[in-house]
Order: sequence, then C-alpha cells, then structure tokens
Amino acid sequence: MTASSSTSSALASTSSASASTSSASSASPPTRTVGIIGDGQLGMLLCEAAPQLDLDTVMLTGDRNCAAAQKATHAIEGAMDSSEAVSALIDQCDVITYEREDIPEATVTQLREAEAAGLVACYPPLSAIELLQDKAKQKLWLAECELATLPFVITNGDVAELQQAGEKLGYPFVQKALRGGFDGRGVQLIRTEDDLGKAWPGSTMLEKFAGDFREIAVLVVRSPKGESTHFGPVDMTFEEDYSVLDTVSAPANIDKETEAAAIALAYNAVEALNGVGVFGVEMFLLADRQVLINEIAPRVHNSGHYTIEACASSQFEQHLRAVAGIELASSALKSPAAMRNLLCTPALKQEDLHRDSCTETGSDSATIYWYGKSPARLMRKLGHVTAVAESAEEALTATNNNWNRIQEEARSA
Repeated sequence: MTASSSTSSALASTSSASASTSSASSASPPTRTVGIIGDGQLGMLLCEAAPQLDLDTVMLTGDRNCAAAQKATHAIEGAMDSSEAVSALIDQCDVITYEREDIPEATVTQLREAEAAGLVACYPPLSAIELLQDKAKQKLWLAECELATLPFVITNGDVAELQQAGEKLGYPFVQKALRGGFDGRGVQLIRTEDDLGKAWPGSTMLEKFAGDFREIAVLVVRSPKGESTHFGPVDMTFEEDYSVLDTVSAPANIDKETEAAAIALAYNAVEALNGVGVFGVEMFLLADRQVLINEIAPRVHNSGHYTIEACASSQFEQHLRAVAGIELASSALKSPAAMRNLLCTPALKQEDLHRDSCTETGSDSATIYWYGKSPARLMRKLGHVTAVAESAEEALTATNNNWNRIQEEARSA
C-alpha cells in the first residue's frame, strides 16, 4: 500500500508541476469573486478555503442564516430557480460554480445566456452539468465514449420492458432514478422477477449488479487550460441499510496496476467532458480487478474531505484554483488518512442536539467537523471525522474510536 501511495503522489506532483509551469505563462488576470450555487457542507468548505487564495465568495442560498451562508463573503437568499436571485449572483461574480449538480433547467439556461454574453464564466461547464445530472444521459455518454461501465438498460417502466431487462441483465439488478438520487436515495435492488412489481414507475435506469465488488474513487482536478492533477484512489465503504458513504481510506489498498488503471480511467472521463474544477469519479472494482465507472459528480466530493488534513492542498482549494484561473497546486498525499461521516444515527437523533458549525480536536490526532445541521432525519450528514496516521488502517481505527465515543455520549445524554 505504501508503494501505491508513492506512485499516486508522484503522479500528482508531476501533473501539478506541469500545471504550474503552463499556468504561470498565462497573462489572464485571476478571478476574485466566486459564486457558489448551493448551501450545504460542500459549499461551506469551499467558502472556508477561499480566503487563503484572496478570493471572495457569494453564495446563493435558501436561507442566509444557515451555517454555510455564514461562511461566505456575501449571501443571496433565493431559490435555485429564482431568476431574480440568479441574476443577482451573475452581477456580483466573475465565475460561478456549484456544490451540487441538480441545477434547475431554467437556471442552466439563464447561466448559459449570461456566459454567452460575457457576463460571467461557469465552471464546471454547463454542458457537463446537464449531462451528469441525468443518469440516463450520463450512462449513454459513457458507453458512447467507450469509458468502462456496467451494462444497463433505460426503461419507461413498462412491465414487458422490465422483464426483458431482467433477462438481459440477470438478477439481481439495480434500479436508479434518473435525477435527484444521492446519499442512498433513488437506488433500489430488484432481487428476483417477483420483485418487478416493486419497480418504480416511469423512466429509470436499470443496471447490472456488480456482484462481488469494492468501491473506490479518484478526484480529478482540471483547469480551463487543460492542466490536471488528482487525489486518490481511495477506498470507500457505505452504510449497509441506506447506501450512504460511511468511510474513506487513503490510499486505497490496491496494487499498482489497478491504481494506474483507475487514475487513467478518471482522467479520460474528465478530459472527455472538457471538465474544469474537481470531478469525483466513483468506480466499482470487480473481483476480476476490472475498474468500471459507477458515476461522476461535477463538484467537490465527500470522498475528498480527508485532503484537508492529509494532502499538500485540499480538494476545496484546488477546485477554487481551477475555476478561478489560479495555477494548480500539488495534490500529493502527505500521510495516510481516513474519514468517517457523522451520519445521524438513532442515538444522535434521540439526543436532538444542534451543534453549531465548528471543528473540534478529537482523540488519536483526529479532527471532528460539525456542519451546523440539526439531527432532523436518520442518515443525514451532520459532520465528519478525519484522522491521519502511519497507515490507512490505523487512521480508520482512529476515526472509528471517535465515532464510537460520540455515539456513546449521545446515548448517555
């Protein structure tokens, strides 16, 4: 695993150095005000990374008093599909980015018109947002670009179509909502033909079940000039009942050949998108060591939170550098690390304690992040724990120790 980490870091350092050399020759002035659509923890962490780059942030938020909006330089209160709020965002920013991909169609159109008029730049490209926010479009694009992915069928929900899909894909297979599915929502397993009656109606994507697999991720950072670097690969595990990301371990426990294949596949995908910014490329690692793309997120990603403590630069800094036209920094892994999400468990929900947005020092050199969210529903992401150590396994143990302590304190409250 150490050798794998060294390989990944060396690749990252090389591509970052190339990025620095090429970007330095650019005469274009860097962006100074970045607009952020969305007000969750990803937007909050972007805002926290901005001052070190001398950047101002303007957040489009549904609630100017929410924790994320409090971290922005300025906040514009309004819905994501409010033409007036989006116009105000355009007027105040040099570039607009997003902490989520489910941007309303009307807003995409408004942003595209503003970009065409030279009023603002939008990164990642709006074309990537439109493509990746729809799972059917994304899968068809992956197949068209010959980017490795699982076999799939797009269906309108007709019973005969579902039966044919079952015959083609085999059982079990996975049904995914085309839009809006994240954090375990919009995904279900159809185990047998008898379960077809449980299938969701309407247009959905049906995907072959991966079988015996692991999940890994690579984060690719790409500038407007095409310079690139990356973080990862990392191992990911998911909460079994809700399919929400639970833990991340860096570096991934994989051999050099698999590491190289994952990195190459991620780069190829983001380059094909002509991407700018951070892209989270989630992958399946099959039992036969095939690496296949599961899905791509055009934004900073939950699997990259560990980069704040463990890497030469964080994913949040790198995303801002890319979209603002500032040369990319090194993404080298400085230390093995692990991250565990602080999901709203029954104990935390029963405790019903609202914690303000903050960071705390945990045990075993861990850092605890609270997002300023109330424990309103089970499996909501309330925060995360990151630890660095001599190995990813030791770091994961440290995050688990802190997680267990937090649960025990909640049960005792």
